[in-house]
Amino acid sequence: MRVLIDLAFRDPALNLALEEAILDGVRRELVPPTLRIWRNPRCVVVGRGQRPEEEVDLELARRWRIRVVVRPSGGGTVYHHPGNLLFSLFLPLTGRWRSVAESQAALTGLLAEALRRKLDLPAEAHAGSIFVKGQKISGSAQLRRGALLHHGTLLLFPDVIPMERVLRAMQPGYAPSGVPSRPAPVAHLSTLLAREVSLEEGVRLLLEAFRPLGTPSWASLSLREWALADQILSR
Repeated sequence: MRVLIDLAFRDPALNLALEEAILDGVRRELVPPTLRIWRNPRCVVVGRGQRPEEEVDLELARRWRIRVVVRPSGGGTVYHHPGNLLFSLFLPLTGRWRSVAESQAALTGLLAEALRRKLDLPAEAHAGSIFVKGQKISGSAQLRRGALLHHGTLLLFPDVIPMERVLRAMQPGYAPSGVPSRPAPVAHLSTLLAREVSLEEGVRLLLEAFRPLGTPSWASLSLREWALADQILSR
């Protein structure tokens, strides 16, 4: 399993373009199955089947300099911030990875099991998300383009900006015309454990969770991936 530890803050749109570039390389078998662990600066990421103006208070986002971007995968709108550690798995479309239900259950289950084993949290996986005592600490979405992209979040610590100020799905009168977001009460590992959970600890947890998928092989983003991401971004 190729592992990319990619924690530098950069343009969220470029980060999403890199997701597509890595997926293309796995599809073409130019690179092996890959785990990318990364972060975004403060931004809102809208699902493919949604309209940004229905999901985000765009005026408030502009005033607070919160970028709004649309990802190529489906699902609901997500608020990213420095305490939200992101992970992406790029896998060939073989075996159980062909099935949405089986792949979501397997990959979300690996992370939930690591949370139980390493942090002694009663984590439960359900429909691509992970809950602890009814509070959501991780969500995920998938994209299939000749290979599988399964990307998700892990909430380490809260942001100074409450997401309910920005996301319309958490406000009265929300009635989108596209795919609806389904917000749930959220919690952060730092709050649940009553101690600081560092970025390093979060990275170690993700590495441990997905180790069953293959022995880690440390790598960096390739020149091809950077170039293709730049091409995707300029479309």
